[in-house]
Parts: sequence; structure tokens; C-alpha cells
Amino acid sequence: MTHSASSCFILLILLLAQLMTVSGQAPLSTLPTSGVQLYLAYEDRIIPDYSMVYASQFYNIDQNNDADNINDALWCQSANTGTNIGVWYYPNGTEVPLFDGPFDDPSGVPEPLFTKRFSGQIALARSAGLSGYEGLYKCIIPDENGVNQTLVVGAYTDTGYNNNDGPDADPTMQFSLLSTSRLATPPVFSLSFNVSDGPPTIVSCSVNGNGIFIELSRVIVNGPGSITRVTVTNLREAGNYQCTVSNDRVTNGTNNNVTAVNSISSLNISVSDTPTGLTATRLSTGLAHVRLSWSTVSGATSYEVYYQLSSNTPVSAGTTASTTINITSGLFRGITYTFYVVFYGSVSLPSGNASVMLTISEPVVDDFMATLITSTAITLTWSPPTAVVPISYNINRRCRRVCGSLVTSNSEISVSSPHTSTGIPPYSQCGFNLIGVYGAEIAFLTADHSVTTI
Repeated sequence: MTHSASSCFILLILLLAQLMTVSGQAPLSTLPTSGVQLYLAYEDRIIPDYSMVYASQFYNIDQNNDADNINDALWCQSANTGTNIGVWYYPNGTEVPLFDGPFDDPSGVPEPLFTKRFSGQIALARSAGLSGYEGLYKCIIPDENGVNQTLVVGAYTDTGYNNNDGPDADPTMQFSLLSTSRLATPPVFSLSFNVSDGPPTIVSCSVNGNGIFIELSRVIVNGPGSITRVTVTNLREAGNYQCTVSNDRVTNGTNNNVTAVNSISSLNISVSDTPTGLTATRLSTGLAHVRLSWSTVSGATSYEVYYQLSSNTPVSAGTTASTTINITSGLFRGITYTFYVVFYGSVSLPSGNASVMLTISEPVVDDFMATLITSTAITLTWSPPTAVVPISYNINRRCRRVCGSLVTSNSEISVSSPHTSTGIPPYSQCGFNLIGVYGAEIAFLTADHSVTTI
């Protein structure tokens, strides 16, 4: 073989070797033993969820020619060793195409991004520029228990990354009560706010200047704008809340004289004033109808009312913006109830409760009597029942002659005290029942009262 031919052969071997190695292979040593993670091979770094990277940090080849020949894609990894797991999504929510060929297939690969699956991981490979495709990318991959987990990374062009001045958080948080009952002590609530212009990698919160441990959730709420909804849950105390949001950037946050700064969202949570002057009164519209009334609380927007039987769980009777409420269902006669009222505002914890007890007793008239008796008429008087006054009274009358057996009956409707029952034959023995009318219900207010005409 001539020298020239030998040189060409060596060059060909080197070119073939480069072609065999330039695409790189999947990383195996970085797979987690539990859970899921993001691995940025170009930087040889496991990055936190909601981190921020730029285009020149991930590829579809082994860009940095590391000793292990690892493909420099962005890897979504799991302790689940399945070979067909994981999906990557563009910021607009559509799926990044899955590719079965080589990372650097000479016949072409999808652009600007594609994905490839390997045992326990799926690669997000960049084959072209990211302009027009910047934002929050989402990987959904099952963990070792088969439960899908979501990982998010913000991917930007180099220029977009360098000029980004940090995430922007809504200046004011939104309050949401989590307790199923506003009587809960203490009430449990959440605070939420949107973050734009980059992923919220780190969220730290304080109340009245003191750092607190938080339970945190982050959810992408619109893909094209890459806005994240951050919710801090299971909070329990009033005070001035502040949450600081920042990015975890793979490289320094200061580039081209643009400094990536933190952003703060805050809200002052107060405790509402307790309603006063709570009273419970019976209504004539039903035998177990109750009206609750209380004094106005300054700044009140809504009140919630509860009733409780003995040691049972309190039951909500509804909400109202008024200082009165009528309870016309759910209550029963012969039972003692405790009624509660709490006030709550849009950014305040529920107040302490005002309470009052009431027994739903049967209405009874004790002084139903005949005050004037003639041969053909009887005058009856009575006082209203103490429990609850009816809308009106009816009287049922049954009479028979002293020496006879025929009984005549009649009803006298909407009467009042004193009432004269007429048309009674002389020497008749009559029995009277006083009936209270309570809307669609009636109550017998007295036992049978017997009177004889002269």
C-alpha cells in the first residue's frame, strides 16, 4: 500500500470512528435509585425541577466529547427501568415527537426537538434552534411504583436566557379556605399566585418575617405564556405572608449586565371580628322554623350559619350577606340545638363563632277556659303559647245533648281570644280543642276541654 493510500485509509478510519461516537449513548450511571429526576448531560449535572437552561446546554449529539461518550440531550430519568416510558411536551402542550432512529441519523431527524426512549429514561434532544419554541417543557414519566410524575424545565435561546431578569410573581396572592367547615379550629387555607417570565425553581415563604415550612404545588396554567400557578397549602395562622420566587440557573444568573433577581408575592391575612348579639327565635311559619339575628360586623361580606345537635358534627344552614337568616328545614321538635354564626371576608380567616342554644319545644296553652256559659253559647279565652305563637287559631267543637247520644261536630276557623262559640243546643255537653296553625302545619295546643251549657 502506498503512503498516500495508507494516509487515506487512516483518515477514513478516524472519520468512521467519529461518526460512530459523535451521537453518544444514554447515561446509565446517573439513573436514580428512587423517584425521578432531570439530568443535563452537557453540564454533567442533575438539575432541580423547574430549572432554567439555554439552547447551548443540550443537543442531539455528544457535543462535549466526554470520556463516557454520553449524548448531551436533556434526560428525564426514573428508577423505573421500563424501556418504553416517558413523554416530553412542548410549552404549548403538544407532544414532542418520539424518534426511533439514531440521534444523528444521516437521513434526518425531527426539528427543532425530538425524544428518544431508553431503559428508565427519555431524552429531549435539540436538533435546531429554539427560537419560537421557548418556554416550560414538561416530562411525564412513571416512578418505580408506576405512578406518573411530572418534571418541568424552562428552555430558552441563549439570548433569551442571558437577557432574562428572573421570574415575575403576581404581587398579591389569592386566598382560599381549605377547611370543609369555617368552624374548624384552626382553619386551614392556601395561598396561590402566578409566576411568569421563567420557571419558579425555588419558593420560600415567611409569615410576619419568620420563615415557615411550606407544602408547595406548581402547575403550568398556560403553555405558550409559560405561566406557572404556585400554591402554598395547609397554612393555619393569620399574619403577613410573603413568598419569594427565584430560578435555579445552570450558569450564573448575571449575563450581559442583566441580573436575574428574585420576585415577591405577598398578602396580609387577618382574622375577622366575631359577630355579637346573636339571638334565636321561633317562627310562626312552621313548628321547627327558627330565625337567627346578630349585629353587623364592620367590613362583613358573608356570614355562615351552623346548627349542632348535642355532640354531633355541626351542619351548615347556609351563607348570607344579611344579619338574619331563617332556617326552615332540617330541625326537629323536642330537640335542643346550638346555633353558630361566623363571619369571613375575601382575605381573612373566619371569625370566632357566636353561639346560642334553643330548644324546639312543643307549643302548649295552659289557660284555655270557658269564661261565659249560656244556654246556647260558650265564650272561650286563652293566652298564646310561650314556645311559638301560631299564625292563627282553629277550634274543633263536639257537642251532644245531656240526655242524648247524637254528637255534632264543627270547626271554627281563624278565631281569636276571646271567642264565643254559638248555636249550641241547651243542656249540651261540649268538648273543645284549640289548634294552632303554623303555615302548612298544625299543633293541638290543649287537651280536650269539656263544658256544659245551661
